[in-house]
Amino acid sequence: MDPSAILHIDLAAIAENWRLLAARGAPGAVAGVVKANAYGLGADRVAPALQAAGCRHFFVAHLAEGIALRETLGPGPMIAVLNGFAPGADGDAALVPVLNSLGDVHSHAAAGRSVGQARRALLHLDTGMARLGLDAAEQARLAADHSLLAGLDLLYVMTHLACADEADHALNTEQAARFARACAALPKLRRSFANSSGLFLGSDYASDLARPGCALYGINPTPGAPNPMRQVLRLCHSSSLEYVFLVLSLFLV
Repeated sequence: MDPSAILHIDLAAIAENWRLLAARGAPGAVAGVVKANAYGLGADRVAPALQAAGCRHFFVAHLAEGIALRETLGPGPMIAVLNGFAPGADGDAALVPVLNSLGDVHSHAAAGRSVGQARRALLHLDTGMARLGLDAAEQARLAADHSLLAGLDLLYVMTHLACADEADHALNTEQAARFARACAALPKLRRSFANSSGLFLGSDYASDLARPGCALYGINPTPGAPNPMRQVLRLCHSSSLEYVFLVLSLFLV
């Protein structure tokens, strides 16, 4: 990068991208994934822009990100931590852990039972990403014994599409089928399924909560086709490197 360049980050374009994705996800809700400091663009500015646009669900990767985001956004929105955290580690930030293993389920459920108050959480099932989430054996154990969930207030059950940016990839339909079967074996829960590209795969990937990330920031969720998202970055020359946020445009949306 030219050391004399200025990177303009258009918050209004990010907000407009969320609105476009929210329309595609309707009637389900659409979250904003702001992990890794909003993909390096500054979660302290991106997240409030999304909140002002109507976003009420946010996802981060790690506990520290969630605590910082709660300070930025205040008490209203759901902030879920994809990598989870130990019971009580969020202090008074009211974050929602994503449970990625039976061990996570056991620890948070036990914590809820110990105080007589169910703990909010999301349950993550691995259906093919092979990164996070309960594996097939753990899912089977949970399906056989729903009492393992006592002490939990599960807001959503979720999975993550591995190949959604390849619309014709066989794993997409296989994951949809696996997710449907796994959910059918659990108590009735709201579902969170599509990522950015998943929102463009059709009704089989619709759910109660979509979780777009890269498309919010202008990255094409439909590779090989025209990009439906607004570009959010513009590089200009200057005598010094700085980040300029087009905050004035927020007042026009």
